[in-house]
Amino acid sequence: MIKVYGTNTVYEAILNNRVSQIYLLKGYNDKKTLDLIEKYHIRTSFLDRKSLDNLTNNSNHQGIVAVAKEINPVDLNSLIKKLDSVQFPTILILDGLKDPHNLGAIIRSADLFNASGIIYKKRDSVSINETVEKVSTGAINYVPLCEVNNLTKAIEELKKHDYWVIGFEGEAKDTIETIPLDRKLVIVIGSEGEGISRLVKEHCDFLLKIPMAGHGHINSLNASNAAAIVLYEIFKKR
Repeated sequence: MIKVYGTNTVYEAILNNRVSQIYLLKGYNDKKTLDLIEKYHIRTSFLDRKSLDNLTNNSNHQGIVAVAKEINPVDLNSLIKKLDSVQFPTILILDGLKDPHNLGAIIRSADLFNASGIIYKKRDSVSINETVEKVSTGAINYVPLCEVNNLTKAIEELKKHDYWVIGFEGEAKDTIETIPLDRKLVIVIGSEGEGISRLVKEHCDFLLKIPMAGHGHINSLNASNAAAIVLYEIFKKR
């Protein structure tokens, strides 16, 4: 079980039948959420602000905390099979991402811009936690997440199913405008600071960059911003 908090995050968790217990701030009055809690007959307790702050390590809980079932990642074969009926799916691969805020924001963008799934390593990268849940604002319930032991082997398997793998890095020659849209895509986003690892980069079919102006030594985007721009560009043109 995991604690999720914030009105939108809890609301979506309830809709997806994940919540077993709700803790509300005395005086909480979001009618839409209260009606949903009543509809699903969820056990509810009222607490003071200090108690809710303690439950969430002083995070911005907006007066509502829930105990919920954790999200279960799918395996790679299941994800590929699920997308067989999608004409041109777009899968994100996150290579070594460490920041839970970035992962949560990427999941939110993936849902908004119709990405088909997110793949990341089980080890040496961020895992799903309360911060990821909160930052995704409920989108985590709708974007398939896939944990793998080895990203290069995952890429090799995806290529067997006709996916084209595109890595994004600042030193690439070609820009995002040349991204092919009439095929299955895997978009690789590197880690904060280090970018895409050498082996993963070698397994990409080609590399692209997001054109930027930049001043001084500012020459790269936050990983979640880069992912949002790429996904929006694909979504807009398709």
